[in-house]
Amino acid sequence: MILHSLHFAKKIDDINQILWKDELEITSLSRMIFRKFNKKEVLHYYDLIFKNFPLEIEEANQEISVSVFATEIFELHYELIELDNQLSIDKKNELLEKRKTFKPEHNSETIEDFISTFFHCLVYNYEDFLANTLKQHYFVGINDETKILLSILNRYKSVLKDKTKQIDLFWCVKLNKQISDLILEMLIEFIEQRLNLLTISTENLSIGNELNYVENNIFSIDWNGSQQELCELILELEKKGWIAEIKNGDRRKFANSLTKIFNLTSTKKNKKSNQNNSFYQLLKGEFENNERIYPFMEKENYKKQFNGIIENENKLK
Repeated sequence: MILHSLHFAKKIDDINQILWKDELEITSLSRMIFRKFNKKEVLHYYDLIFKNFPLEIEEANQEISVSVFATEIFELHYELIELDNQLSIDKKNELLEKRKTFKPEHNSETIEDFISTFFHCLVYNYEDFLANTLKQHYFVGINDETKILLSILNRYKSVLKDKTKQIDLFWCVKLNKQISDLILEMLIEFIEQRLNLLTISTENLSIGNELNYVENNIFSIDWNGSQQELCELILELEKKGWIAEIKNGDRRKFANSLTKIFNLTSTKKNKKSNQNNSFYQLLKGEFENNERIYPFMEKENYKKQFNGIIENENKLK
């Protein structure tokens, strides 16, 4: 079985439903913060978190907490890597100002992003995963992928069975035992499938003449505006009642569905940028005074294109 990132969608959605429960409390986590705000620093921590098998074991807990570092790594990666910008003095000051008003309870979406980004990297950047894992002191002098994966698999399965232990998954995001174990189950499944591929035997293997596949017949429409304009259009349609409200926990799924319909290739800022992820970052917005806001809409140089859309008087109540 060859896994696709969508293979984990159901379990990730189950985790998201936990993260958006009204009674869920997310506390602040004191962990190291960015100091240099440069590409080298951002890439170092991005690879450490999202392209590495986590191996540290900690005591099981029932709390969920997040560091301001967790929010900044996405914002800095978007600015410095996705958009390939230099970080301006104004942007640095903006980040420093946000640290003063950081509210962990508004970061269910940040934790969502950590989990989905981690599994996206696992599926599509596995070579980086393996290379970074080899750098950990556990595997000094060992270059056999099968042995390394078996060792990690054994560690994960042992922790999964132990009600008093869990894996420290993201370092700047602390998860409870319930969510940690769900992620561990997905990691175990991935490793087992990878081991199957590494050890598969062609003996007694019956290969048929037909290949079954599911055809992707979605017709992609080229979007001729900017990502900001597409985001504005969606927000106006939602505000005026032409589309249903985008619920908390569904924003990334909504963005993924939209970018399957609209081709945003022409909006890419550089060859390395991921236009679909960039659009999601826009649609995600930011939280201020318990309200989701969209800073790009308030900038003097942004000209609104769709604010003339009328209210849908026949919308369902």
